Amino acid sequence: MQLANSDPLRRQERAGAKVNQKANLESTGIAVELRDVVKRFGEVTAVDHVSIRIKDGEFFSLLGPSGCGKTTTLRMIAGFEMATSGQILIEGQPQGYLPPHRRPVNTVFQNYALFPHMNVYDNVAFGLQMQGIPKKEIVHRVMEALELVHLKGMQRRRPRQLSGGQQQRVALARALVNRPKVLLLDEPLGALDLKLRKAMQLELKTLQDEVGITFVYVTHDQEEALTMSDRIAVMSKGRLLQIGAPQEIYESPQSRFVADFIGETNLIPGEISSSDSGAGIVLFGSAYTTAGWVEEGLRIGEQGLLSIRPEKVHIYPADFSQTPPHMTRVDALVQQVIYVGTDTRYVLELPNGVTLAGRQQNTIPGGGQFSIGEGVILCWDPDHARILRE
Repeated sequence: MQLANSDPLRRQERAGAKVNQKANLESTGIAVELRDVVKRFGEVTAVDHVSIRIKDGEFFSLLGPSGCGKTTTLRMIAGFEMATSGQILIEGQPQGYLPPHRRPVNTVFQNYALFPHMNVYDNVAFGLQMQGIPKKEIVHRVMEALELVHLKGMQRRRPRQLSGGQQQRVALARALVNRPKVLLLDEPLGALDLKLRKAMQLELKTLQDEVGITFVYVTHDQEEALTMSDRIAVMSKGRLLQIGAPQEIYESPQSRFVADFIGETNLIPGEISSSDSGAGIVLFGSAYTTAGWVEEGLRIGEQGLLSIRPEKVHIYPADFSQTPPHMTRVDALVQQVIYVGTDTRYVLELPNGVTLAGRQQNTIPGGGQFSIGEGVILCWDPDHARILRE
């Protein structure tokens, strides 16, 4: 009895059973919650006081560059790593020292981790067999999972006989067959070629909608996160910078890192100023623009950055004279013209030597209407601009 009482796993299970009713009430509709979670490896802080609430049935992505802490966060939810401090809850229950097989989650890895000596059916059935599920139920659940991922009829094939996309579907079926409360996916499409990866993005989102399971997805690919996610958490250097819907993250970045990491943006330096129209920034000389949002803490007279997406920059001939009164207007010189199919990308030089990018859809065969060396007028709506800290 003394050994059992000293077991940290048993102590944690008893503590989890005593979680108060208020905490459970607060977690209603929340599949996964991280409360001020920290993870240190020696002197290195991999995850730095991260708090996240992931809704039941949500496709939630952890997005950031390599080394930002997203995979470590996922591994802590899975139970492969233990938090240094803070708390992780799944459906309102603290997980603490619970090992992966005792948590209501399954994980899909980038390398699939399929058993090469087993066929598709046996790979998918393996977890159920280990649980002692009756054979008749295993057959039903395996075939149901294979049909869900469009692999019906391939159950006798070995992994080496499958394409990369098919192997990924086997890994998904193996995870879904256990009917987890939460499915964790660690860059599962990273090994696929670009065309297949894009196709699988749509399939994954459709699959998640069909099964209704909470997906927590780790990726460094911004387009992938924007395509599939209901919400995105952007991380950098172990810290959580911003959480929001894809449109919110893209259109309303709250820091230089998020603006620069998600898609493409222009970051034009200038001095913070103000006018009757509101806070703004002096880009050069008399070129001044207000902005729809200013990062908290910036003061008049400080240096800042104007963030404006290339597709929000409208390009007109040098003699254009019909700029709406509320629009910012500056002169520029075309430096580069890059045809990219659906649109043309321009590199444009402002009078102070600073360059920015503009994009315009191609409305005529062959692309853009402006040439290198040509003088143009640039316009943008101040509501599409944001002023950020350098």
